[in-house]
Amino acid sequence: MAETLTVDETSFPNAKSRDAWLIAYKAFADLAGKGSLFVITIVAARRLAPESFGIFSLGSTLGWIVAVVSDCGIQLHLARAVARHPADAARLLRGWLRVRLWTAAGAIAIVAIGLGAGWRAPSATPIAVLAVVYACSGLIELLHYFYRGLSRSDVESSLTLWQRGGTLVCGLLVLAWKPDVTLLAIAMLIPVAITLAVSLSIARGIPVQEAFSSASGDARLMPCATLGIFRRDVWPIGAGIVLSALYFRIDVFLVQLWAGTESVAFYNAVFRLVEALRLFPAAVLAVVLPSLVRAGDLRPLTKIAIPITGVAIAAAAVLWMAAGWLIPFLYGAPYAPAVPAFRVLLLSFPLLSLNFALTHQLVGWDGQRTYAALCAIALAVNVALNARLIPLWSFEGAAWATLGTEIVLTAGCGVALWSMRAPAPSARLVTEA
Repeated sequence: MAETLTVDETSFPNAKSRDAWLIAYKAFADLAGKGSLFVITIVAARRLAPESFGIFSLGSTLGWIVAVVSDCGIQLHLARAVARHPADAARLLRGWLRVRLWTAAGAIAIVAIGLGAGWRAPSATPIAVLAVVYACSGLIELLHYFYRGLSRSDVESSLTLWQRGGTLVCGLLVLAWKPDVTLLAIAMLIPVAITLAVSLSIARGIPVQEAFSSASGDARLMPCATLGIFRRDVWPIGAGIVLSALYFRIDVFLVQLWAGTESVAFYNAVFRLVEALRLFPAAVLAVVLPSLVRAGDLRPLTKIAIPITGVAIAAAAVLWMAAGWLIPFLYGAPYAPAVPAFRVLLLSFPLLSLNFALTHQLVGWDGQRTYAALCAIALAVNVALNARLIPLWSFEGAAWATLGTEIVLTAGCGVALWSMRAPAPSARLVTEA
């Protein structure tokens, strides 16, 4: 992990075999990472007292919100900027990392003040530590996007494996030794802090060849992180990400509101399976993001969107046929009523995979405001459909609402991209510098 890293011709993803390897490695790393957190959650639920596990769940959720809000789209903006002019990678990273350190510190301070004012000390301490864990993880994620911009997702994948493996070992050791939520939070913080330090060292040590300078010299004279750039380019990306997360997850709360807790259990069980399927398109987009940013037309997007959508269709078809025995096998016979909802959600998976590519292309072509607007529309459509369908069909109605929302988002992205043009190189320099 401490090897000397160089940026060479592989920063332009022309080699299909290398891209295939990077995608497979990224998918494996993400699967292993998700699996390690899942194992910790299961063991924590068994070893911790119910109240302590509730504190762990609350702290984890709050920490995730801290990471998303404090980033506010900076990481995707950084990946796009680095992909466009890699010669400025070090300068861009320094500027935006400074901003992220301040936003993370501010978010943690707000959490600490809120906890100090409204929570008992035994509960506040582990929640505060978990908020720090996720804030540091957000900084690691920023560095991951920096590697993506340089077409070095292999570095990200290696760091993910080390971090998640360390988290799994430390978490399980603490839970076996002394089941305490504060100790568990501290155990999760240790590998995160180490990974952040190692990743910073790696990022600063990546040399960039002069061959990448391609018209970016003027950009070095411009300030990196200004309020104007944040307001114009970064904030819309962050708003779109938050709105996207809301429309993708809010149906769980709406099912609780209109159908009850048992329906939430059924729906959440099958929804998590479909959510896990997103690892593959996410891995593909992590690897090919630079090619989308640099694209002068929609042909690179087409070459990417067709295969991932085709794979999604094939996977959905297989799982559709297997759903009748798969759901009871995974969750037990009581979850058999969730099979129809699972099949409806599978219908949305190809569109969801396609939308991964479409939204990345939108942002890659400076369409972040359009992206945010489309996510806002998708959220409104999702809530409206759920309000109509959940009272009629319970949690299966939520599945149909998800499908309807993905259809609307696909149509919106298609219209937006069809009417857009790739930004000229000179315009990219002004925007990203």
